[in-house]
Amino acid sequence: MTAPRIDIQEKGSIALTKQKMIDMSNYPFTLNTTIGCLYSCIYCYLQSFPFNLHTEFGEEIKIKAWLPDKLDQELTKKADLPQHLKRVQINPATEGYLPQALNALKKSQNRNLMQEILKVFKKHWEKGNKWMLHIVTKSHLILRDIELITDMRDQVQIEVTITTLDEKKARLLEGNASSVKKRLDIIEKYSSKDVFVRAMCMPFIGEEEEALITKNKLLDHGAKAFKHKAMNYWDVDELLKGNVIRSEGKRDIIFHELILKSGEPYVNGDRKPSSIQVEMPDKKWQDFTLVKLEAVDFGYRDINDLDWAYIK
Repeated sequence: MTAPRIDIQEKGSIALTKQKMIDMSNYPFTLNTTIGCLYSCIYCYLQSFPFNLHTEFGEEIKIKAWLPDKLDQELTKKADLPQHLKRVQINPATEGYLPQALNALKKSQNRNLMQEILKVFKKHWEKGNKWMLHIVTKSHLILRDIELITDMRDQVQIEVTITTLDEKKARLLEGNASSVKKRLDIIEKYSSKDVFVRAMCMPFIGEEEEALITKNKLLDHGAKAFKHKAMNYWDVDELLKGNVIRSEGKRDIIFHELILKSGEPYVNGDRKPSSIQVEMPDKKWQDFTLVKLEAVDFGYRDINDLDWAYIK
């Protein structure tokens, strides 16, 4: 097996990427610690244009070693944003706990990039510039940072991706990612520390009955939230045969009654969901206007007592 190509970048552009659309699936900002990924999940969109222009899928990554300093600067500049916009999803497109990336940076510079990034957010939180972090992962190596993340549990939600409970299917679909058993271990160990863990069954492989079984098992392991969505763009039957074949169009199939603390309408007691006026940016983030949004439940009230406006 050929060793992956790893490029450690010392110069870069922006740390926080502004999103054009903000909804239950898109946070105001994203941050990815690498360009490219080595897990080789066969449903991953990184294998498609234009992402495949930047790295060879499953064979190459570029580590953004410059991120911590740039992030520190950007958080300072964005300190006056409305509180409900200070939300960032970390590594939604890549994996922050790739063993090859961790080892390469440790060996060459004696650094832990994810830990440095978390400490930047922690420093700003303690100074009053408070950001909510959603750390997306399939890697059990996130357990290396359990002490730090536990200390930051007022501002962190861990989002563990589990597409199926079937180990054979998971290995076929998700290449080099941690086993289902190890991902369940992430949920159990972080939940035991009272860290908020969301089970991200995206893309979910199976029908509604299986989704319910999966949800119940993950909640039994300590997850406090559940989110799922069917496979997009790819033919599921062919993927399960190991063939990467596009399907016709996008299929956002969601069993809404199964969603838990993951963007569903927020109901406090017997009251109906309420609408709240908040400032939101346009697609270019040049102008902000007041818009009326329905309150949604992301479990933030389980974590801290900040006013996140329409996010509950």
